[in-house]
Amino acid sequence: MNQILITHHARYPAMEIQDMVKLAYQSEWAGGHMIADPAGSLKGLEAECRGLDSSPGREAFEDIGSGLCRLYLNAPDRRELSLSTVNGFFVNTANANKGTIQGFAEKLDALRQCCGKGELPYPVAELDAYLTEHKRRGYPPVHHSQAYRAAYAPAYRVVNSAYRDFFDVFRRIDALLAQKDRVYVAVDGNSGAGKSTLGALINGVYGGNVFHMDDFFLTPELRSPERLREAGGNVDYGRFRKEIIGGLKGGGAFAYRAYNCKTQELKAPVRVEPASVNIIEGSYSMHPTLADIYDMKIFLGIDANEQSRRILARNGDIMHKRFMSEWVPMENRYFAEMGIRDLCDLAYDDGALV
Repeated sequence: MNQILITHHARYPAMEIQDMVKLAYQSEWAGGHMIADPAGSLKGLEAECRGLDSSPGREAFEDIGSGLCRLYLNAPDRRELSLSTVNGFFVNTANANKGTIQGFAEKLDALRQCCGKGELPYPVAELDAYLTEHKRRGYPPVHHSQAYRAAYAPAYRVVNSAYRDFFDVFRRIDALLAQKDRVYVAVDGNSGAGKSTLGALINGVYGGNVFHMDDFFLTPELRSPERLREAGGNVDYGRFRKEIIGGLKGGGAFAYRAYNCKTQELKAPVRVEPASVNIIEGSYSMHPTLADIYDMKIFLGIDANEQSRRILARNGDIMHKRFMSEWVPMENRYFAEMGIRDLCDLAYDDGALV
């Protein structure tokens, strides 16, 4: 937090104490205080963006700590996103972010330390007086100073840094939605790389359908030696193509049944309503028998050591051994023999676009 405070002051030297406190406040609580409801939030966003000129050279995202960023509305790159998508970033961030008084106090302590060391130019006594009054009022939301507004005309929303990390994903989906009524997205890649997390992140913005390849592993009667020798053969791509892809292409509501690996039975039917964005996530989602439906293909890779660490933390010791000795080698063979990464539009390694 110290470095973020110092960096922001160097970038915006007109910052006053209240602007520093606002930065700490947003880093802890994001922007939830600005939201009455999603529809009202979108109307406010649209009103703010009317007549807002693009600022050449303005980067879209600016780090404010705690996994949060400011997304600048006048950045040229931001204009590749619809305002509905930007609002989704903002609303989801506000709803998910859970700041605390203790966390805020720690950030204010970092601010005080920077001032005490002379790394920031604000007198400690003046800062303490401001913070005492702010605490007395119950830590209300903080506004930018008039000096800051006059110098920088801030126009932004506070969003989760994951939206910055996967900005290209949302930019491409928005471009596809401008051309098509229905978009189909595949998220394939290594176990533990974050496929389900990315699928949920996309779905949280667009409110579409998410299908999990884990629900379509082979049922016992199909696990012949010949089938299991196939690269990618341990997934029931035939049933997936019939139930999911067939249903999606049909254009109306449909149902499918997920396979429960623990009970080795099919669960009760799941009803699916048509949606603009449909996400298929999981290893084997890019199997050649399925790939023709997708408008966008994403690969998530991960370092082998980090993969092992995540699987152990997520699944425990017994399942970790099965993953590493059985399932991970099967996935790696599928990726290699079928060139899955090379078929994708976007590829990420350890969360970074490559």
